[in-house]
Amino acid sequence: MRRKGILFIVLQILFLSSAWSQDDLTLEKAIATGLENNYSIQIADKSREIEANNNTLGNAGFLPTLDLDVSKTYQSQDVDLEIQGADGTFNVTREGAKSDRLNSSATLNWTIFDGLGMFVSKDKLEEMEAAGEMDSRIAVENTTAAIASAYYRIVLEQAQLKVLEQTLELSRQRVEFAKSRYEIGKGSKIDYLTAQVDFNADQTSLIVQKEVLINAKIDLNVLLGRDPTIEFAAVDSIVLNDQLVYEELEENIHTSNPELLRAISEQNITYMEYKENVAMRYPSLDLNVSYGYGTSNNDAGQLRYSQNNGWTYGVSASWNIFNGFNRNREIQNARIRRESADLAKEETELQLLADLSKRYSNYTNSLDLAKLEQSNVDVARENAEIAVDRYRLGVGTSLELREAQRNYVDAQARLLDAQLVAKLAEIELLRLSGSFIKVYSE
Repeated sequence: MRRKGILFIVLQILFLSSAWSQDDLTLEKAIATGLENNYSIQIADKSREIEANNNTLGNAGFLPTLDLDVSKTYQSQDVDLEIQGADGTFNVTREGAKSDRLNSSATLNWTIFDGLGMFVSKDKLEEMEAAGEMDSRIAVENTTAAIASAYYRIVLEQAQLKVLEQTLELSRQRVEFAKSRYEIGKGSKIDYLTAQVDFNADQTSLIVQKEVLINAKIDLNVLLGRDPTIEFAAVDSIVLNDQLVYEELEENIHTSNPELLRAISEQNITYMEYKENVAMRYPSLDLNVSYGYGTSNNDAGQLRYSQNNGWTYGVSASWNIFNGFNRNREIQNARIRRESADLAKEETELQLLADLSKRYSNYTNSLDLAKLEQSNVDVARENAEIAVDRYRLGVGTSLELREAQRNYVDAQARLLDAQLVAKLAEIELLRLSGSFIKVYSE
C-alpha cells in the first residue's frame, strides 16, 4: 500500500512537470509562427520574387543588347606560292609557315519600334507581378485560416478532455460511494459493479480523447512549420462573433477576395498576350552599331601584316509578310485563351458567392444552436447535481445517476461542437471576404 502511494506521488510530480513544461500558445502567436515558417507561404513568396525580378524594362524589350566577340586563331602550314611581280614570276616555298589572326568586335542592337509590343510586354509583366502577389496573398489567407481552424479545434478538444476528466472524477466518486454502501449492506453488488464498469468506460473515453488531442496538436505544428512533437497548450477560448453581415461580406468578395483578384489578373494577362501577338503583325525597326578591331600576321605571302579597326552602323527593318497563316492562328488562340480567362473569372466569382451563401447559412444556424445548447447544458448540469444528491441520500438509483451524467456530458459536447462549427464558419466567411488577416491582426 505504501509503495502504491509513493508511486502515485511520483506520477503526480511527473505529470505536473510535464504540464509546466508546456508552452502557452495564443492564436496570435500561432499565426505569427505560421507566417514565418509555413512552407506553402515560403514557396508562394519565392514565386512572387521571381515575378518581381522578371518585371524589368530589359525583359520587356526596351533596352538595347550589347555583345562582345573576341577570337584569336593560329595556323602552321607548308606554303608553295607563285607570285607575279614587276620583274617577272618567282616562287616562294616555306615549310611550317605560321600565321595568326585577331578579331574583336562590340555590337549594339536596339529595337526602337516593334509595333508597340514592348509597351504591351511591360504591362503584362506588371500584371504578372501583381498576380504573383495575389498568389502569395492566397497562400497567406488560406494558411492562416487553416491555422485558426486547427487552433480552435484544439481548444475544443482540450475543453472536451476537461469534461471527460470531470466525468471520470464523478464516476470515481460514484464507485467509492457504491462500494461503501455495498460493504455496509445498504447497496447491492450489482450497483457497485455497474459503477465500476461505467468508470472503466469513462477511462476509455478519456484515453481516446487524449489521442485525438495529440493528433490535433500534431496537425497544427505541421501548419506552423515546426517539429510535430512540440508540446503546447492552446490558451485562447472560442469567442463567437455574431456581427457578420451578409451584404458586407458579399461586397468584400468583389473587392478583396484574393482568388477573384487573381482571376482578374489572369484576364488582364491573357489580354496582354493577345495584344503582343497583334503587335507582331507590324514591322520592327532596329538600330545597329558595332566597333571592330583585327590584326593578321603571316610568315609567307605578300601580305605579311595587316590591322583594321573602325565603326559600322546602320538601321535595319524587318516585316514578316506571310508565314503560312501562323500569325493568324496564334492571334486566334490568344483570343480563345482570353475568353477562357473571362469564363474562369465568372466561374470563380459564382463559386465564391455560392460558398458564401452556404457558409453564412451554416454560420447563423450554428449561432442559434450554440445558444440552444448553452441552455441545454445549464439544465443538464442542474439535473446531474440533483441526481448526485439523490444518489448520496439513497433515494436515486445508479441508473438514474448515470443517465443524468451522460446527458450532461452529451450536452457539453454538443455545445462545444456548435461553438466550433460557428467559429469555423466565421473564419471561412472572413477568408472568403478577403478580410481574415485584417480582422485577426487587429
